Amino acid sequence: MLSSKKAEMGMGTLIIFIAMILVAAVAAAVLISTTGTLQNKALATGKSTATEVGTSLNVVQVYAEDGSDQALEEFHTIVKLNAGSEPIRFSDLLLSVNLVNSSADYTYDSGVDCDDSSTTVAGGDFGVLYSINGTNNQDGYLTKGDVVKLCFETPRNVSESENIVISFVPKVGSVRVVETDLPDLMVDTRVDVYP
Repeated sequence: MLSSKKAEMGMGTLIIFIAMILVAAVAAAVLISTTGTLQNKALATGKSTATEVGTSLNVVQVYAEDGSDQALEEFHTIVKLNAGSEPIRFSDLLLSVNLVNSSADYTYDSGVDCDDSSTTVAGGDFGVLYSINGTNNQDGYLTKGDVVKLCFETPRNVSESENIVISFVPKVGSVRVVETDLPDLMVDTRVDVYP
């Protein structure tokens, strides 16, 4: 009689032990699944953040043409990608110009010829001219190794000593802002504005 009670207690203990193992296995499977999902989300977020923070323009130079009448209207900016940046599509780039009492936003137009000032429109579109093509050059994009001239007309003539702020806002990446004052005396056809 005594051994029968021990056997029943042993069977009950065995059933409880097996149930505990099953519960632990299910909990482990849920934890592993959740960990995998969180890891994938973390990797995707990290990649997105690196692209967002790492992609930016490097403004090499800004100059304007026809300063012989002490007023500038046609501006040119020489730009390239910063190290580690992803390519930037020009149609995804907003160029914004702020003057003391006026401002304008510009979008890319492949019909604007930077060598022909008659194609530029004040406060409308900017054009692109590739000065150097990088190894992965693709029309309509700023890629690694490219050096590009962006051209545009300001919404009004800009006078001597006037402040101008030019912002480059890509769809993905960090904003690049150039703020500078024009020279006190402008008599040359080409006037260097920045740096």
